Amino acid sequence: MLGQIFIVGLNTKDHNIIKTLITKYHVGGLTLYKNLYKNYEEMLELINYIKALSKIANYEVLICIDEEGYRVNRLPNDFINLKSPNSLSYDLDNTKEYARLIGTILQATGININFAPVIDIKRFSDNHPIGDRAFSSNYEDVIKNSTVYIKEMKSHDVIPVVKHFPGHGATNINTHHFLPLITNTKRLFKEDIKPFQSAINNDIDLIMIGHFIIPKFGFCPSSISKKINKYLHEELNYHNLTITDDLDMGLLKLFSKPKLFKKALNSGTNLIMVKYTPTFFKDFQKLESYYQNNKLNKDNIANTINLLNNLKNKYHVTNTEIKNTIDITKINNAITNLNKKAH
Repeated sequence: MLGQIFIVGLNTKDHNIIKTLITKYHVGGLTLYKNLYKNYEEMLELINYIKALSKIANYEVLICIDEEGYRVNRLPNDFINLKSPNSLSYDLDNTKEYARLIGTILQATGININFAPVIDIKRFSDNHPIGDRAFSSNYEDVIKNSTVYIKEMKSHDVIPVVKHFPGHGATNINTHHFLPLITNTKRLFKEDIKPFQSAINNDIDLIMIGHFIIPKFGFCPSSISKKINKYLHEELNYHNLTITDDLDMGLLKLFSKPKLFKKALNSGTNLIMVKYTPTFFKDFQKLESYYQNNKLNKDNIANTINLLNNLKNKYHVTNTEIKNTIDITKINNAITNLNKKAH
């Protein structure tokens, strides 16, 4: 049961490791990276291997991807890459088509969760860690675009994930390398949190919490902060799933993984995202000892499992084998036409 709270970044092609993650540790999900496949055919082979193992293990593994388009593109090179979300967001029809194309590909490929859209506010240059990944520098336009995007993604039975709560646009520092300090909480509450509030009002199922230090909420990283989770539940009335950003990034790499996992679960965060490393199984076993010794929030874990099962039912997640039915040429023609509209 404990394995279900992990969404593991699959950065290895080793079938024995994949098999162990699913059949022994029963991880909740696997995130695919582009280096795992050379083309679309290989991508389908990997996904069907995961589904076959899931069937043997008698549960559904959530297959995840980080497919924002443009700078964050995990699809094989068979597909033309989309222009940035920011360059097309001036017209909501563009954003709808953007989400339709990604949703069509992911649904046909058997992918259940997409870690998109970015609903942070663009305050810095295009090449900033968020930059042109964000829809707009205006939070109202972020809300308009993200609402269209989320609705379209859901229509393809793909679970969208909004990120990076409470707002990576509030800092110029890259969380992939550091642990940013956000002190301007007046602006954070007035602007950055607004798109997340809107997503919650529109029944978003999954929110990714970023790695920030926000003195208003104490000096614990926000992704593993009890005060952040309390704010989400009590102030924003959010009761669906939360997930950490990858705990194997930035300064968090310096900390003990089992202690980070423990801190996250006891803070009220539901799911743990972490890239697979050779120490994962050892770290997991340490977490199991915490569980057995009643050092983990078992109510949170039980609630998470319940929410996960409901989510799988809502989005019709199955272990059915995926056939290659997608018309890549047709998709690429549509992407080319959309890209021509980029500003």
